[in-house]
Amino acid sequence: MLGLFKNLFGKPAQPGPARGPLGLHVNAGFTLDVMMFRLCADQLLVELPGEEYTIGACGTFDLGAGCTLYRYYTTGDEFLQISTSGGQGAENIDDIKLFVYEDSDGISGQKAWLERISAKSMGARRLQWADHCWQRVFNEEEAGNIEPIYTLEKVENPAGARWEIHNFMMAYQREAADGLYEYLLLNGEETFNDRNQPEWLFSRALGVDIPLTSLSVIG
Repeated sequence: MLGLFKNLFGKPAQPGPARGPLGLHVNAGFTLDVMMFRLCADQLLVELPGEEYTIGACGTFDLGAGCTLYRYYTTGDEFLQISTSGGQGAENIDDIKLFVYEDSDGISGQKAWLERISAKSMGARRLQWADHCWQRVFNEEEAGNIEPIYTLEKVENPAGARWEIHNFMMAYQREAADGLYEYLLLNGEETFNDRNQPEWLFSRALGVDIPLTSLSVIG
C-alpha cells in the first residue's frame, strides 16, 4: 500500500539549497548594473569582467550579535559580499560589495605564514600599493600596525561539500572618484587537508560598493 501511494504522489520533495539575503544560494546567479563603474573605469584599478555571474560556492561568517557576513563566490575570480544584521531581509542588509581577486599565492612553512599575517606585514594604518595610497578600514583611528581580523568561514558548494576556512583579513580603501570608493582586501586563508595538515594561501582582492537596486538574483 505504501508503494502505491508513493507511485501516486511521487517522491517526497527534496529540500532546496539554503537561501541567504535576497534569496541568493549556491545554485543561483546574479546580475549587476555596472554602468557607473564603466563610466569611472579610468579612476578605478578593479576591472569588472561582466554583468552576469554564476555562484560556485557560498561562505558564511557568524560575526556575533546577530551580524552575519555572506560571500557568494562566482565560477570566475569574483565574490559578492553581503553584510547583514538582525536577519536576512533587504532591510537587514548593511553593505554589499563585489570583489575581484588580483592575485593569490600559496605559502610554504609556518614561519613564512606567521610573518605574512603579522601586524607588520598587513596591518599598517596606511598602505602604498599599485601607485596609490590606501587607508585602513578596520580601527582606522588606531595608531601604528594592528593584527589582522580573524574570522571563521563555513563554505558550501553546489555538490554539497562543506569545509571551513580560517581567515585573517585586513581591509583598506581609497576615494577613486568623488564619492566613489575602491577597496583593497588582504586575506590570509588557513585550511586543513584530509591528513589534518594546514594549507596556507594569501590573496589580494579589489572591490567596490554595489547599490542594492543594481543587483538582481537569477534562480
